[in-house]
Amino acid sequence: MKIWAGKLFQWREDVVIKSILWNTVIEVFNTEKNIDVTPYLISVRLNAKVIFVKTTNPLINTELLLLDQKIKKLFSEKLKKVGIVFYDFEVKYI
Repeated sequence: MKIWAGKLFQWREDVVIKSILWNTVIEVFNTEKNIDVTPYLISVRLNAKVIFVKTTNPLINTELLLLDQKIKKLFSEKLKKVGIVFYDFEVKYI
């Protein structure tokens, strides 16, 4: 059995995907709106090919929807740099 085929590696990959998206949301929002969104973020949850970003403020969700394409593009670029294959995903802001 290869080490990258185990359950532990899959768990680590999920954690890396979630943390990269967390940081990407903060980075894009900061560059576009000049606002630190960190206090409003609660969690990032991964469910198959759907990623849920949970915030405390519905206004932040609306702004994130407007910035969705930029977030997805930067997120995909970062995943390619790390070497994680993750395609056809959807990000939902709740």
